[in-house]
Amino acid sequence: MNYQSKYKKLILIQSSACIAETVTYPIDYIKTLMQVNKNKITFLENILKVKYSGNKLQIYDGLKPSLMRHCIYTMLRINIYETLRDDKKITNKFIIGGLSGGISQLISSPFDLLKIRYITDIKKNQKTTIYRTIQSIHNENGIRGLWRGVGPNISRAVLVNLGELSTYDQSKQFIKKNLYLEDNTPLHVMSSICSGFVASLCCTPADVIKSRVMQVNSPYTGMCDCLIRTVREEGIITLYKGFYPIWFRLAPWQLIFWVSYEKLRIISGLETF
Repeated sequence: MNYQSKYKKLILIQSSACIAETVTYPIDYIKTLMQVNKNKITFLENILKVKYSGNKLQIYDGLKPSLMRHCIYTMLRINIYETLRDDKKITNKFIIGGLSGGISQLISSPFDLLKIRYITDIKKNQKTTIYRTIQSIHNENGIRGLWRGVGPNISRAVLVNLGELSTYDQSKQFIKKNLYLEDNTPLHVMSSICSGFVASLCCTPADVIKSRVMQVNSPYTGMCDCLIRTVREEGIITLYKGFYPIWFRLAPWQLIFWVSYEKLRIISGLETF
């Protein structure tokens, strides 16, 4: 693949990721609120609490850093996986999927922190900007503060991508071979559905820990402290708190991303994933 095609592919990844993130972000917003809340508040109850803040819908607070994150995170993980994958060995696909997710999340973790700070800031200062939020975090804990929660964040990314990339890749080949489908939208839709479920199942516990450690005024000292206290005080089932919102979000996210990405690759004259 020449440099022009390489850069084109990276732009297509970013475009598809931003489309998927914008459409599904409200579900992520509510999922995060559920995970940081120790009370048993349902998904519907959180939806009913959503309101307008100034001239914008509160449910989109934190979208900007989330889009910035995906322009780095998704661009890197998809590119790394596609570059390193071995089409013959499924074990290698799982390892490469997890590795690509972990590396990408390590780099983009500060933007995830910014997103969660926006969501969990109960003061909702309307004049808050990304720069001011970064400055506030830096003043509190220095440059290392921007990587608070990076442990559970990387763990989640490894599990998500282990489930997402390898499952999408493998299920696409399996369905194509056994159902004799062409490499087109129906195949991409079915592969995305498989990918979204497996990714949700793998990542929910790490996602719960990540949200709690990264929230504003987090009561936990780190990943291990959060894990131990959460299980001890609320039970192990709490680690799957927000599973349905995660699934309801990852499923359409995967669907929108993969279908749009595959379609854009075809339109741009590139081979499918």
